[in-house]
Amino acid sequence: MPDLLRLGRLAEAEFFEIVQSTAIVENKLRVALIDGSYIDFWWSEEISGRFAYHWERTLIDGTVYRHDNIPHVRWRTVASFPKHYYDGTQHNVT
Repeated sequence: MPDLLRLGRLAEAEFFEIVQSTAIVENKLRVALIDGSYIDFWWSEEISGRFAYHWERTLIDGTVYRHDNIPHVRWRTVASFPKHYYDGTQHNVT
């Protein structure tokens, strides 16, 4: 699993123009952006290579964007399964 504190410091240093703060929240790195949105980065501690990232914009315009490779049975018909992408809503998955 990556060093989340180190990655948080890196995000703050490299993207200081848009990053307001970083924090560890429920084993995820949360990067708060100056526009009021945030991005969560998660890596599995149990399964090597399992990950997800999530850009939460519901307070701004109601959208959410997420990419992960968790094999949700619901999305098994997606061509790139288990990888899938939530494009704007929890129901628009490609």
